[in-house]
Amino acid sequence: MKPSPVPPGPTDSGLQPPDIRPQDVRILVVDYHAFTLHIVESLLVKDGYAAVRGTSTLDEAPRLFREMQPDIVLIDLTPPKLDGFAVFDRLKAVAGGRHFATIFLSAAEDRAIRAEAYTRGASEFVLKPIDETEMRLRVRNQARAVAFERVLRQQNERLAQTVAERTARLQQAIDVLKRAEAQMSESLRASEAQGRERMAFLASINHELRTPLNAILGFADLLKDEKFGPLGGERYREAAVFIRDGAGHMLRLVNDLLNLASTEAGDFRLTMAPVDVTATVRDSVALLAEDARRAGVDLAVDILPGLPLIETDETRLKQIIINLASNAIKFTPSGGRVTVKVRTEGEKDLLILAISDTGVGISTEQMLDVMKPFGRVRQMKAPAAMAGKQGTGLGLPITKRLTELLGGKLEIVSREGVGTLITVRLPLNRAP
Repeated sequence: MKPSPVPPGPTDSGLQPPDIRPQDVRILVVDYHAFTLHIVESLLVKDGYAAVRGTSTLDEAPRLFREMQPDIVLIDLTPPKLDGFAVFDRLKAVAGGRHFATIFLSAAEDRAIRAEAYTRGASEFVLKPIDETEMRLRVRNQARAVAFERVLRQQNERLAQTVAERTARLQQAIDVLKRAEAQMSESLRASEAQGRERMAFLASINHELRTPLNAILGFADLLKDEKFGPLGGERYREAAVFIRDGAGHMLRLVNDLLNLASTEAGDFRLTMAPVDVTATVRDSVALLAEDARRAGVDLAVDILPGLPLIETDETRLKQIIINLASNAIKFTPSGGRVTVKVRTEGEKDLLILAISDTGVGISTEQMLDVMKPFGRVRQMKAPAAMAGKQGTGLGLPITKRLTELLGGKLEIVSREGVGTLITVRLPLNRAP
């Protein structure tokens, strides 16, 4: 009888297993015929398979299986003395899920038996009488599969170990980040609490400072204007002017600190009402006309006709306009120009307030400094006409905060030696 063709092995998929080491492959042979046992064992030993054992009884097969934990099992299906399928079922029960290759041997070329063998999990099927070449190739084919499976198992184990190690390291990193995040959150909460307490303290102190400062200002005005008669000398009058200017600067600082403290502490109140933007802008700019005249700065207003009434806080809107326009005047040399322009942006429903100047400008490196409380730009020098009336360093931070409280956004574009453009975008909440 011609040997059956050898089925393709596991390497046909393109994966190449390592070289086969026959001495590492354990084989169990279960066959009722002692002669067949002898032939099969001799063939396998000849090919170098050192761990080969055989039995012809159903009861001994499970015991040998436990002892040697075979990789390949050859089982005879020829009745009547030995039920090969029963042997196979008992060995699977002993294996407990561990995979092993099975080669069924049968003297009957019955398609039903062959089909059942493969259905039950057969790896190979060999007809008796055994062809030596076919047997050796079939076993070698399964030995290659065993070697290939071992490599995959080892790779999977190493991969699982690597994944477990990296997962553990990742979890450690996550734990560190979580602890750091918790610490940062706690520090932030503590910092915010301290900031609120500090601002509340500043607000309380500022109220206490206002009363004596107003008194100093009042009496300095009396002396400066000589309300109770001549002071007896021009130097006394000059001293009264210095007192008055110094007290005025301190009062501006106190007022700015109070505004900053109120906005940061969260107790700032807005009074929303219909506001005529055109009138508010003109009134605000008019308050700065004398400062602009003394500084030799041209102060212009450009308002889009027909602006609607908007729902906002008029006092805070005036404060924004005055802060920005007065700052522009301070840092614009004589002969320069400050323009207050008001427009609407219909598509985005915004009111655009833009204050531009031809002043000293701000360098890119120090742009952030001007937005910090008490932040001043070193290169910024006010014109001589504004000497003695330098700002507190709080105007822009307060203005930015007021803009945000009104639901808007403040932007600065500046070039040193050319000028500055500050744009305030407020929601165009049209009042009825």
